[in-house]
Amino acid sequence: MDKQYTLKNTTYLKKLSALVLAATMAAAGTVAILPGSTHSVYAAAASQKVNKAVVHVQVEGKAVATQGMISKAGKTLVPLKDAAKALGATVTYDAKTHSVIVTKGKQSAAYTIYNDINTDNVFAAFNGGALGESYDGQIVKGVSYVEAKALSEPFGYRTVWNKATSTVNFTTVGVNAVTVTPTKLADPIQNKYTTVNVVYPVVSGLDNEAAQTAINKALKDHFDKYLAGMKKQVEEAGAPYSKDLSYEIDGGYKVSYNQNGVISFLLTDYQFLGGAHGDNILTGMTFSLKDGKALKLDDLLKSNASYRQDIKKMLQADIKKQSDEMGYSLEQFNDLSKNSSSYLNNYYLTDSGFTVFFQKYDIAPGAAGNPEFNFTFSQLLKSGVNPLKDFK
Repeated sequence: MDKQYTLKNTTYLKKLSALVLAATMAAAGTVAILPGSTHSVYAAAASQKVNKAVVHVQVEGKAVATQGMISKAGKTLVPLKDAAKALGATVTYDAKTHSVIVTKGKQSAAYTIYNDINTDNVFAAFNGGALGESYDGQIVKGVSYVEAKALSEPFGYRTVWNKATSTVNFTTVGVNAVTVTPTKLADPIQNKYTTVNVVYPVVSGLDNEAAQTAINKALKDHFDKYLAGMKKQVEEAGAPYSKDLSYEIDGGYKVSYNQNGVISFLLTDYQFLGGAHGDNILTGMTFSLKDGKALKLDDLLKSNASYRQDIKKMLQADIKKQSDEMGYSLEQFNDLSKNSSSYLNNYYLTDSGFTVFFQKYDIAPGAAGNPEFNFTFSQLLKSGVNPLKDFK
């Protein structure tokens, strides 16, 4: 399960970075540090355990010299530096943030490896923002390995897995011919104690200009509304009680799916106005590129009249199963879903199906972040039914 994090408000982690980095800077462009996770740290040497499962890595069918591996969690890991360069990206090291910066065209991502409950992960912050996602990761003999989708998602690729040859191929074949450009929203607050960094997506290249306009309006309207609300909150809160404290307002996105005439975004709004920690709200927005229509699960699962009940039963089973490990509450979910299925509006598409997510505190304590549950269309639709056929 991916978790949403912010790199801000974690100054205590800077004190730990030197120790972790010392063990991992043997290879140029590979580093390790802890981002905004509150989980415990363990010895950097634990990252050196080699997983023997070999993965061959390709970009558009051409082999990358350095092989990948399968993580303990069963995720496909690829060598960050070599795979990024094979994508045609530039790779640099930011000593200030202790991050590996990968840039291709107008897209960029900053990667840091950290420890999360005795497991290495990589935090990817997108397009110059502080927001991003946590993916599986590992450091082996000074080389940083990241989950394949940590590299494919920010740069417009899809990954194809060949089980017979243990090969993962990064490819743009099948990806919609559309450009998504990160754009920074103007700061409407502009005081000395509030930092605003909101990056939103702008879609271009569609044949249907009306559809393109509708999609871009919906995306920008979301962040405009968010910033307007935050401006009001900042004005009502007034200046921080301490001169050493500052407010932070961030917005970001990732493209989770961009195929078959459909594009799906996961948007994140983050705010810190004092207190022990900040808060974030996730929003999923999925569109038909043909006409710019915003798509709900109703549009995709309409051939299954009972899909709401089916998903609810699967969620109940999964939440109950993970209650001890993750702290999920079946009672909270049952209360949330008792008289409404509106929680199903919180979804985004993936290469394998779709993900339903919950806001912090909806079904678990805040420390659990935003619980996410993955589904395949085959779990809910009859064999041979293609939920995206109408949008190609």
